[in-house]
Amino acid sequence: MFFSRKASLELSISAIVIVILAMTLLGLGLAFIKNVFSNTEELSASTFERVSDQLQKNLADSDEKLIFSQYKISIEGGSSSLLGWGIRNDKGSKMNYWAEFTAIKCPSACPSKEELNSQWLTFKYNPGGNDLSLLYDAPANDLSIKRVDLSAPRAAAPGLYLIGLSVYEEKGLEDEKYASTEIFVTVT
Repeated sequence: MFFSRKASLELSISAIVIVILAMTLLGLGLAFIKNVFSNTEELSASTFERVSDQLQKNLADSDEKLIFSQYKISIEGGSSSLLGWGIRNDKGSKMNYWAEFTAIKCPSACPSKEELNSQWLTFKYNPGGNDLSLLYDAPANDLSIKRVDLSAPRAAAPGLYLIGLSVYEEKGLEDEKYASTEIFVTVT
C-alpha cells in the first residue's frame, strides 16, 4: 500500500491546524480562569471593606472592647465565609495582642484548638502568643479591625457549634485576657 504525497501533506496540514486550535483554546481557557480568580480577589477585598466599615460603626456605637462581625453564622460544610473582628483600645499606648478561638459546645466531638484555629478559621494564629512577629497591634485610643475566614470542613458534623473568641494582651511572661465573645456557627 502506497501513500501519495498529497495525502501525507493534507494529513500534516490537518495536524498543524488541530494543534493551533488546541493551543488557542488552551490560551483562552487560561485567560478566562485568570480573570475569574482576579475578580474573586477584588470581590473579597470589597466585601471585607464593608465588613470593616460595619465593625467600626458597631464599635463606635457600643462600649464593648471586642466585637465580631456576625454572632450567628450559617455555613455549609466545605464552604467558607469572610468575617472579621474589631478591638477597641482605650489605653493611651499601643497594645500588642493575639487571638484564639475555642470550641465550647459542638453537636459531636469538638475540633481541637489547633484544628479550629488553623483549619476552620484562617487568621494570624499565634498559640500562646509566643511568636512576637505574629502579634496584632491596636493603636493607642483607636480601633483595630482584623479579617478572619471561616471554612467549615466538608467532614464537619452538621449542627450548632458554640465558639469562643478570646483576645489576650501581650505582657511578657503573663499575658492577660483583654476581652472575649462567643459566636454561634450552624453547619449544614
